[in-house]
Amino acid sequence: MRIFIHITAKMLLISCLFLASNSWGQSRIAIQTAKKGGGNALEKKATRALRDEFESRKTTVKNAYRTKSDEYKKLPSFKKEDFEREYDPTLEELIEDENAKREIENPNNKERFIDLLTQWWMTPSDADLAAKLKFERQRDSISAIDSSEFRVPKLVKGTASQFVTVFGWHAHFNGNAYKTYDYGLLSAIAYYGYDIDPYTGEALDSTVIHDFLGGDDPDNGIVPTAHAKDCKVLLSITSHSYDNNAFFLAPENAKQRQNLIDNIVYLMDTSKADGVEINFENVPALAQIEFMKFVRQLSFTLRAVSPDLAVCMSVPAVDIEGVFNLGKMKEHVDFFIIKAVDYHNDPKTGEIIKKPGAPLNFTAASGEEDIRSSVEHYIASIGRDAANRLILALPNYGTLWKSSNRGFDLEGYVPYSKIQNDFVMRDSTAVGIDSNYYSYVWAKEDTIFKKVGGALQIDDIERTELYYDDVRTLRLKYQFINDMGLAGVGVWPLGYDLGYYNVWNTLSSEFTTIEMPKLESYEKLGAASKAARSWGATLLAVLLFWAIFASAGFCMALFNKQVRRALFANGRFRMIYLGWFSALLLMVGSYYGLFRGGASILLLGLVIGGFFTYGVIYLVDKQQAKAP
Repeated sequence: MRIFIHITAKMLLISCLFLASNSWGQSRIAIQTAKKGGGNALEKKATRALRDEFESRKTTVKNAYRTKSDEYKKLPSFKKEDFEREYDPTLEELIEDENAKREIENPNNKERFIDLLTQWWMTPSDADLAAKLKFERQRDSISAIDSSEFRVPKLVKGTASQFVTVFGWHAHFNGNAYKTYDYGLLSAIAYYGYDIDPYTGEALDSTVIHDFLGGDDPDNGIVPTAHAKDCKVLLSITSHSYDNNAFFLAPENAKQRQNLIDNIVYLMDTSKADGVEINFENVPALAQIEFMKFVRQLSFTLRAVSPDLAVCMSVPAVDIEGVFNLGKMKEHVDFFIIKAVDYHNDPKTGEIIKKPGAPLNFTAASGEEDIRSSVEHYIASIGRDAANRLILALPNYGTLWKSSNRGFDLEGYVPYSKIQNDFVMRDSTAVGIDSNYYSYVWAKEDTIFKKVGGALQIDDIERTELYYDDVRTLRLKYQFINDMGLAGVGVWPLGYDLGYYNVWNTLSSEFTTIEMPKLESYEKLGAASKAARSWGATLLAVLLFWAIFASAGFCMALFNKQVRRALFANGRFRMIYLGWFSALLLMVGSYYGLFRGGASILLLGLVIGGFFTYGVIYLVDKQQAKAP
């Protein structure tokens, strides 16, 4: 009987609570509706004076509306739809934010309790705010630093300490262009060059040597300019003539070779350069042994002068004669530079083939010589474990071709800057990519007419094609270098892209990385913040787990009659239970939109319901006390 009375009291409490809230809310809505002039029930009870005043105001508003309407109609391009929209805007026109629009359309706003709970849980303490402020100050101080100052080369693939080498040639005919190079990106630069006189061992052009030593301004020559930016400088020793090489490397001409070595030692000491780059082409097969002796002698001499002097060697893209045996010369040479240029000159047949100067064939099965075949050949020559001593050099120019029904001709070589100025900027729609060789190609066709019997007829179609490398193709070839584990990349020649930074930017993105300075306090703060977030998530999970199972256990315990009597016999527990039950009811009801009145009305309903419930419980307890 007591349990029945208790359950009845609780049901009565809930009913009173809902009745009080809904009745008060409805009364409030009715009053607000009457104030707007829309309540029929109240309007019938109004006096005649009030009705007359209401009609008078309505007439005044209508007249003002008609006046506004007539003025608006006189405006140009008047549309009825625009006029109506001005006075009756839609929700889509008033609110642009889609999230706000959905919240208005959905009065239940079922996500707001979750959002509020999340905000409450994540509200930082004063200590957290102070730590965050300190963190932001340190971050801002680091962000203000120019990140380019902390640009460092990437590591060569498969090595733990070898940085990628970015190599370039400064050709003597490019004058003072060396003052514009990005030495922060370059690892070494070779001055091209000391062209050998095979009959004496001296330089064919003494002006080149004079400029290498700084010319009329030694303090601003290429060597001090590069050293100021921590870039090494080499001197290119060049000989590209087959006949000159045959004479210079003849066994009886050791005197000329020794004279060359003596001159190189003098130039290294005078210029304070960092070494030499041996740049021989078209070496006769019969001169291979003498060539290797010359390389060994030059290397021994320079390293005897200074162990820090470097010896590098350029090798042709295709070594038909098999002269450049890297496996036998690697003890005397620090780096070998594969000059992946001029593949259109077929070394096997001596013919010219219309193709890019530095192709990377779509497939290795094509059988044509390309960058991939050259790299694989020299890796096999030097050994897989020494691939990190190979540098792949790419051209900084394009090859221009003219073709017609009569055949094709190589018009010449076009520097990168001229490609951009005279071709790409003139007609960018003519630019495409040759997927067979993975090279950019600028192509244009011109129709040639001739007069035949007084009438014009098509005589020929002339096609202009320019093969070159730009950002996309360079990036692919640079990635090929990294994937093959090569030592780095070379650019032949530097200065051909003056005024453009595409090549430099691509080099930077593929071969360097930014390493910002690490502050100890910055790292500790980040670690502490990460640990706090981790523990916060763990604590929240534990509390949710505990709350779910505690609630489930409590509900299961209520199925026991003795438990119910023991708990609800205590007046304090009944009040706590009632408060928790009411709060839960409010959250669920609000989630489903059951309470739409104002906050003050809801609070008043809660207070009245609480007093009423307290009175019912008091009466029940009093009756129970009188029971025998």
